Amino acid sequence: QMAVAEMRIKLEQTRALFLQNARDARVDPDRDTRMRLYAAHYTIMESANDLARLAIRTCGGQSMMKHLPLERLYRDSRCGALMLPWTAELILDRMGRETLYEAGEKDE
Repeated sequence: QMAVAEMRIKLEQTRALFLQNARDARVDPDRDTRMRLYAAHYTIMESANDLARLAIRTCGGQSMMKHLPLERLYRDSRCGALMLPWTAELILDRMGRETLYEAGEKDE
């Protein structure tokens, strides 16, 4: 019950973050909005994988068999953070750069 409650809380947090940022999304957002969107993208990708991981831990190793949907959900959640154009590492890199530098600014 505790694991299921934890998964439900994480799902509701992720859903709320997604819906809030979907409302904020627009063409050519300002810097603060763009940073929130990057953070949400990263958090949602990692939360999806964490939810799948918790479900597998709760259901046991048999849940990783190919014919069951949990294996696919786990694999897809991990692929979301690893595939271009928006890997988790690229989002972190872009967030760091845009936090430290203004547009067009570089190290000298």
